[in-house]
Amino acid sequence: MRKKNRLILSILLLTLSNPTFAGKLYKWVDKNGNVSFSDKVPPEESRREREELNEEGRTIAVKDAAKTPEEIQRLKEINHLQALQKELLQSQLAKDSALLKTFRSEEDIDTLANSKLEMLDSHITIATSQSETLKKQLILHQAAAANFERSGKKIPQKNLSNIQSAQAQFDKNQQEIADFKLQKTQLSEQLANDKLRFNVLKAHSVETPTIDSETIPSPFLGQLTCDANTCETLWDKASSFITDAGATIVYRSDELILTRTPRLSKDIGLSLTKVNNKAELNIMLDIRCANSKGGKATCKSEQTAQLIEQFNQLTP
Repeated sequence: MRKKNRLILSILLLTLSNPTFAGKLYKWVDKNGNVSFSDKVPPEESRREREELNEEGRTIAVKDAAKTPEEIQRLKEINHLQALQKELLQSQLAKDSALLKTFRSEEDIDTLANSKLEMLDSHITIATSQSETLKKQLILHQAAAANFERSGKKIPQKNLSNIQSAQAQFDKNQQEIADFKLQKTQLSEQLANDKLRFNVLKAHSVETPTIDSETIPSPFLGQLTCDANTCETLWDKASSFITDAGATIVYRSDELILTRTPRLSKDIGLSLTKVNNKAELNIMLDIRCANSKGGKATCKSEQTAQLIEQFNQLTP
């Protein structure tokens, strides 16, 4: 069969090398699995993948086969995921840039955070002191109302209004204290996150990563489902999974992990994305390959499909 194909190709190349017949040459595999060559693609074969060859018989372009409805839907999902990845990356890069411009060292972060924490402590102290006064006023109004009840008299409307007003002020004061304490907790968490991110950025100074649109996507897409209690554990396992697969991580955030862009036909690039849908949380794994004939084969290979299958079996 190979000798026959080579003979056909040689004849066609000799024919096309003649200036009178010079033109494009196409190669494709028909429905019976036979390799075909021609300077024209028959209408019944136009939906198949085909290669365009130059005068030396080398592939210079590949025309993809027409996609099935399932493949079209999957491509939409992948494009939507890539758009989300770009949004997450741009947002995080902006935060990283602001962090590096604001602080020169970890001590600078501590200094600013401690200043804000001291201010919140001062607000809590003042509000707590006010709460004692407000509580005493409320008790006095309630005691006056109790005296009217014990004497069998109707409680005056003014007294009832005083109780209502004092209760509202006391409740507002307690909410302010709770809000200040919540701000302290959030500020402490932000301090820890900022210091962690700052150290990561300082330790791994690399060129700005991008979502590479010049690669091609694999038709296989991994998906894990988790909730608020299990997502962090599953995210860590997913991260370890892609490094165990031999990929080198070049960018990492709480919602997006990127590996090196594939350059060779045998290479694959992996992206891990945390997707927060209304109904559930998902961790998505997508694969991209070099935009070449060999890269397309890699993206569609059994090995790539098995990688996704193994990923989908991860549990918290």
